[in-house]
Amino acid sequence: MLPPSEAEAQGLSFVLLEPGSNVSEAEYHDWYDNEHAPARLTIPTFLNAARFKAVDGQKPTYLTLYDISESSVADGPEYQALKDNGSERDKRLLATVQYLNRRAYSSIYNSTLTTASGSDFPPKFIFVVGLDVKTEGEADFNKLYNEEHIPMISKIPGWLRSRRYILSNSAIRGSIDAEVTVCKYLVIHDFSESGYMDTSEMKAAASTPWVKVLKSIVRREARHFTLLKEYKRPE
Repeated sequence: MLPPSEAEAQGLSFVLLEPGSNVSEAEYHDWYDNEHAPARLTIPTFLNAARFKAVDGQKPTYLTLYDISESSVADGPEYQALKDNGSERDKRLLATVQYLNRRAYSSIYNSTLTTASGSDFPPKFIFVVGLDVKTEGEADFNKLYNEEHIPMISKIPGWLRSRRYILSNSAIRGSIDAEVTVCKYLVIHDFSESGYMDTSEMKAAASTPWVKVLKSIVRREARHFTLLKEYKRPE
């Protein structure tokens, strides 16, 4: 089946994590795959989850995306109760990992390939872009992004979906060598194949008419990830 509809998934929980040297890779993966992520999917408003690994050489290395009913449930009463009643290992590792950045977003735009099927999701590759824009340029930025930029992105071979969000809140614990940029606007482009950055279609999307709003962009975050694991809600 296809991912939750735009009406169902009005929010996104976006979690960047770097285990660090104090947590072994084996324990990190066992904890996250068999305990941490599955527990969150027992919350009715957490609709699905997928974990990705960076392919751009940047840190944090891991990103988990949870489709949620709305941004407020990311830290709502049910989530807080789950966190407070977590296992000793869950509490220990959350306190021990080197870096953790949890963000909650609200959905503002969604465009999906009409021929996409459930087997296409979660996608094999995602291109994550964060942007901060001058207030006076936001209206033009949003209009061009939705009406011109994403339609051009959708012509790239392997494109499946583009989703846009606006930041509700962000919490950071720990640090890494390079500062992580947290922007107001987020877009996640889903692809079924790699190499999307090298296509002529991507080069066209990065030029006219997108160039019109570049002067309004004051900060940018760009990351590339590949799918590591999908998590499903308990039956």
